[in-house]
Amino acid sequence: MSRSRPQLSLLTLDSTPESVAGARRHTVHVLECWRARVELSDAARLVVSELATNAVRVRGGPHGFTLSLVLRGGSLLVQVGDHDPRPPRPRPADPDATGGRGLHLVDELSSRWGYYRTSPHGKVVWAELPTGSASDRCPGTLVDARQPFLPTSPPSAEPCC
Repeated sequence: MSRSRPQLSLLTLDSTPESVAGARRHTVHVLECWRARVELSDAARLVVSELATNAVRVRGGPHGFTLSLVLRGGSLLVQVGDHDPRPPRPRPADPDATGGRGLHLVDELSSRWGYYRTSPHGKVVWAELPTGSASDRCPGTLVDARQPFLPTSPPSAEPCC
């Protein structure tokens, strides 16, 4: 999985509950194409599910959300952008509650996570997941979350598999 250039996937989805399932399927497919470990794919699928669900909940209707996956060295950067400038807030969950644990799950599965505002309105919530392969690790920080990797143009349409 070691590559000199980052692998990138960028997808825009509608803000519907069905789009969350689409984001999960897309993530699994892309990571399979990139020959990522199953454990990374499982963790990324859960993180994408939580972040995409939050994006759909904050702004339903015509506003969509974006999903960006960047595999670089020993890290996978997951980014979900939406049109709500409010920061994500983990909330306490009652043991019997059916929700409220999403960001806690993201925190447990990722090496670090956070958000940054986009202009004019909105934000991107990101999570960095280690690939788990010692041979893919490079010295130093692999992803600088203060300046996340975002494409200036759409990625090329090269086949992934």
